[in-house]
Amino acid sequence: MRIADVMDRDLTALTVDSTLGEAIEVLSRHGLTGVPVVDDQLRLVGFLSEQDIVRAALPGYFEYLQDSFVIPDFGQFQNRLRRVSLERVEKYMVRKVISFQEDDSDFYVAMTLIKHNIKRAPVVLDGILAGMVNRADLLERIMCDELNGQA
Repeated sequence: MRIADVMDRDLTALTVDSTLGEAIEVLSRHGLTGVPVVDDQLRLVGFLSEQDIVRAALPGYFEYLQDSFVIPDFGQFQNRLRRVSLERVEKYMVRKVISFQEDDSDFYVAMTLIKHNIKRAPVVLDGILAGMVNRADLLERIMCDELNGQA
C-alpha cells in the first residue's frame, strides 16, 4: 500500500515567520505533537515539535534530566516560555526533516518512523507539503490489514 492511501491530507502548518506562541496555539487547537514549517509556496522547510518548544523555553533541560531526577520549577518554565513565545519558529525548528513521498510503501514509512522515534512526519510531492503520516494510525492500519489478510 502506498503512503498516499493512508496519509492525512490536512495541511495544518506553520511558516518560518510564525511565532512560538502561535505554534503552541496550533499544536493545542489541533491536538498535535508536531507541525511542518513551510515557505509561502508550501515547500517543506522544517518541522517544529513540542520538544523543540520545551528546549526553547528550558535550554539544556533534556540533558539535565539525564543526570538528575529533579524537575525545574514550573513557574520558571512558564516565565521562560512567555519570553520565547514571541520568537520566530525558524530559530527553533528542525531543518533536516525526515519526510516521505506519496509513493513510498506503508511498511517502509512505518519502519523509518519507528527507527527514528518519530510520531508524525510530512509527506511531500515535489518538495511541496501534501499531507502528514501518523505513526500510530499507520501501524494500526498495517496490523489490521495483516490480521484481515489484506497485506
